[in-house]
Amino acid sequence: MLCGLLGLFLSLQGGIAQAQDTTDGVRSDVVAALAAPGAREGLARVVVAEAANQGDSGLLAVVYTILNRLADGRWGTSIDQVLNARAQFEPVLRAGGDWRALPVASPVQRARIDTLVNLVLEGRAPDPTGGALYFQNPRIVATRAASGQVSSRLVHFGGRTPSAVIGDHAFYAAREVARPPAAASEPAALFVPRPSAETAPASGARGLIVLPDGSLR
Repeated sequence: MLCGLLGLFLSLQGGIAQAQDTTDGVRSDVVAALAAPGAREGLARVVVAEAANQGDSGLLAVVYTILNRLADGRWGTSIDQVLNARAQFEPVLRAGGDWRALPVASPVQRARIDTLVNLVLEGRAPDPTGGALYFQNPRIVATRAASGQVSSRLVHFGGRTPSAVIGDHAFYAAREVARPPAAASEPAALFVPRPSAETAPASGARGLIVLPDGSLR
């Protein structure tokens, strides 16, 4: 999986780990956003779609990536806006751009995600990603690059060093200096891989290409 980004080559800074303003280590606006109607349901659906087979550490890492994006502000000021930001989370993209079209998390899955979120709010679960705003499954991206389906520049987002590798996913922190944009003759494109095996479409499609203007091919 890949946490899509249309602003990959922007200078990255911020994140929940860098902007704490409450005693438990979580920003008050993030706490308020999580209390909004539907916020936890949306979070659970997307996290399960992205990392259901990645264990508790992998689930927590995706939770934190979403909360870091919320704290950053560029993807929206609510959980709903962050999850539905254009071409950012591949399962949401495949579902038509709205997390509400994703399968409902089972009671066990929902309880699992709620527990992880509560541990974050209580300051008992530190960010394992080091402040990540992005993630991908580099094996899938590298396989497609090797077969010529996507640019090799997409592997590790142009050679960025992961801030953490958890299960199948590599996570990328906000504070690393961004790579310069591609030359005008070779516009940057983003590969959005397939969802997890549990949510993959019956057609077997493996991914989409997202161009800088947001168009798909």
